[in-house]
Amino acid sequence: MEEQQPKTLTIVLTEGPYRSQYADIAYEIAKSALGKNYKVNLFLYMDATHIPKKEQNPHSFPNVAEKFRDLIKEGADIRACVRCATARGHSCAKKPYIKGVKISNVYDLAGWIKDSHRVISLGC
Repeated sequence: MEEQQPKTLTIVLTEGPYRSQYADIAYEIAKSALGKNYKVNLFLYMDATHIPKKEQNPHSFPNVAEKFRDLIKEGADIRACVRCATARGHSCAKKPYIKGVKISNVYDLAGWIKDSHRVISLGC
């Protein structure tokens, strides 16, 4: 009997943290999918490139970057759009993100969408 490959879920986020619950919703969906042996991809586009920024210190909200750090530890592949990140002041040379977040481009996203069983887009 041939071994079945795990299904893949790709989540595309466009909203930044702390102004909506999209990052938290993406976290919960991704965590659940990882628990069901899905391969999980998260692509951070537009203002969502703020989500995995190091050294965030929100006073009234849970730190979303820390939640995403947990997803990386569980095997999620998280990538931030290079053009969006750079436009928002997150210089690739200064390594602005938590460990494990890759800076990428939309061509990777196209490949992920092609190879995914499900794609969810959260944002405006």
